[in-house]
Amino acid sequence: KAVVSTQSTGVRQMDMNLMPLGSHESLSKGELVGVGVSMDQGPSLLRVVMVRGQGTNEGVPFSHSICPTTFGADGHQSIKLLYFQIKCLVDRGIILVGHNITRQLKFVNIHLPSQQCIDTTDLFKNSLGATHSLQFLCPRILEADFVPGPQHAALASLQLYEKFLELKRAGQFEKTLKSLHSEGNTG
Repeated sequence: KAVVSTQSTGVRQMDMNLMPLGSHESLSKGELVGVGVSMDQGPSLLRVVMVRGQGTNEGVPFSHSICPTTFGADGHQSIKLLYFQIKCLVDRGIILVGHNITRQLKFVNIHLPSQQCIDTTDLFKNSLGATHSLQFLCPRILEADFVPGPQHAALASLQLYEKFLELKRAGQFEKTLKSLHSEGNTG
C-alpha cells in the first residue's frame, strides 16, 4: 500500500485510500499549492511533497508521497494513488506551482491543464529556451540559498512565482531576466 504523510499540527502516517485531503485541509478553487519532486535512490523512488501556498497554513506540507518507480504492484499502486490525489486537486481548480513540474511528474501520467500548472522553469527561461536550476535561481532571485529536498523545492517554487508576480507588477521583470541570463552565460 502507498503511505502518505500529512502534516497539520503534527506528522502522521496514513493510507491514502483515494482521499487526498481531509476536511481540515480543504483548498479553494484558484488556491496555490507548491509541488516539490525528487528522485531518490537513483531513479527508483519518486518523492512528491505538496505545501499550501496561501492562508494561515502557508508553507505547511499537507502531502508527502513516496512512490517506487519500478513496475511492480507496489510501485503501480503508489503511482495510481498519487495520480488520484493530483487529479482531485486539478478537478477542484487548485493551481499547482513547481520547478520543472510537468517533466518531473511524467511518472504519474497525468495531464495538467496549463491554466492550473505554473512551472517556474518556464517563467525564468530565456528566449532560446534555456532554463536554470533552483540552485541557480534562489540566490539570485530570492536572495536565499536553496536547500535540497522536495519540501524546499515546493516552497522555493511558490516564492519564485510570487517574486515573478512582484517583478511584473513593478515593471522590473525583463530587466531582472536579462541580468539573470547574462550572469548564467558567464558563470
